[in-house]
Amino acid sequence: MKHGLKLGIALMLSFSLVAAGCSSNGGNNGNAPSNAGGATNAPKEEAPIEITFAGSSWDPPTEDNNFVQKYLEQKYNVKIINMRVSDENFKLKIAANEIPDIFPQNPSETDMVNWAKQGVIASVSVDEIKQYMPKYVADVESVDKNAWDISLIDGKNYGIPRVWLNGSTGFIPTYNNDWLKAIGYSEPPKTIEEFEDVLTKFRNNDPDGNGQKDTYGMSGRGKNARNQLFNPVYAAFGVNPYQFLEASDGSIVYGGIMDESLEATKLLNKWYNAGLIDPEFMTDDNGLMGQKFSSKKIGFIDTSMYHHLFGALQGYKDSGIEPAFGKGLIGPAGKAYEMSNGALQVPLMLGAQVEKDEKKRIKILQILEDLATNDETYLTTAFGELGVSYEMKDGVPTAIAPYDTDRDKRLLLGIGGFYNPLIERAESTMKFHMTPEKTDFKAKVTEGNELITDVLGPTVLDSKGKYFANLSALQDEFYTKAIIAKNAGDVEKMFADFKAQWLKAGGQEILDEATKVYQERRAARN
Repeated sequence: MKHGLKLGIALMLSFSLVAAGCSSNGGNNGNAPSNAGGATNAPKEEAPIEITFAGSSWDPPTEDNNFVQKYLEQKYNVKIINMRVSDENFKLKIAANEIPDIFPQNPSETDMVNWAKQGVIASVSVDEIKQYMPKYVADVESVDKNAWDISLIDGKNYGIPRVWLNGSTGFIPTYNNDWLKAIGYSEPPKTIEEFEDVLTKFRNNDPDGNGQKDTYGMSGRGKNARNQLFNPVYAAFGVNPYQFLEASDGSIVYGGIMDESLEATKLLNKWYNAGLIDPEFMTDDNGLMGQKFSSKKIGFIDTSMYHHLFGALQGYKDSGIEPAFGKGLIGPAGKAYEMSNGALQVPLMLGAQVEKDEKKRIKILQILEDLATNDETYLTTAFGELGVSYEMKDGVPTAIAPYDTDRDKRLLLGIGGFYNPLIERAESTMKFHMTPEKTDFKAKVTEGNELITDVLGPTVLDSKGKYFANLSALQDEFYTKAIIAKNAGDVEKMFADFKAQWLKAGGQEILDEATKVYQERRAARN
């Protein structure tokens, strides 16, 4: 699943699911300007610094001089210019040399590299970011100490690191607990052998008690998420076929051509031919899998992270499903691994003109520090005006009608990702998006989990741009055919042919470049 959820949607969820944690502003009401955080009110005699914001293409404010804009201008002695952009026209503006100071959140890693080489975005030293954004940097590095890797281009840093906090958790194996009880299990399976036994009995032992053989153990997201297909099975072998891993010698290897992936695929082939896997897995997507789980056609899903599952609890209850949440399966890898998308994201970029204007650059960094980590600033930009768009209930921001459902009303205030491109990007303010119940649920299903994630993260490789689309199509075809192959003895030869073709068709060049980039990153950290 894609790391970048649209922020407008995320904020609607935040309003409906409310947020946990108390403000630590020493009695501040959450909206009155204060001197808290990294930036302070500049002397009145200084002229305001002009800053062009384009922080989000998803929820731009509909009016200038809105509540959030005026709040930020007053607190930081700045003059904000609103550059309203869409995903479609932003690159046209860049081509016309209309470059904002603060970029939108959704450009890709390829955009970042191209803009760095074209002189469109600013190089900002890591030391300077650490100096003026100390709380945010500490927060980000606590999530992933390698967060700076993504913005390193030709030895320079081109942005403020960002993480997707939910990406630092894995996909949670989820079972129909009534079915588990029906086949004699008091808890979810812990090993790959127990998992096979569960799938077998889900298929053959009539777990729903209707007297018909009409249930399957599991399905998969074969339609649109091959990189998440049968997560727990491959994780039990210590791989994800669609991720890069570090080998023992420090080189980069690709999961799809590793022997561990072959062994996992052979096991899946065995299960498929035994009728344990829904044959529709090739055309199922996440929605269809959820429907099949809720309608008791399959007894296991592996496509949801903790926040998805928390949001689905009421739906499970309404469908008469008692879910049981498991851990990763212990298999040949020897540990209960779970697959994760990873937390690293493309950094927040600044316009090239900011690199030449030290005063503006420092001011932006100070503002960003507060936007991410200061309770007052965060609440104002993410939730709006206290008593107007939200209220605090036991320290939790809760939307007030009509702002809880009316997006246009929120845009009139200017709340959202346009002025705060770091919403839900820092642990210190994530508390405002977590109810106590959600916090407890997260701890219950994620604590102690060991994750498998892509060691490179969102990295641009020249060779990947040339070859990876074709290699991915080749890989998709192989894994589908191998899992459903009627003759199990064919799988090894199919894998050998696929691996040789993958390496010859550009894969070896990708691995060589990936290893070079990875080792350069490691050297830069030392």
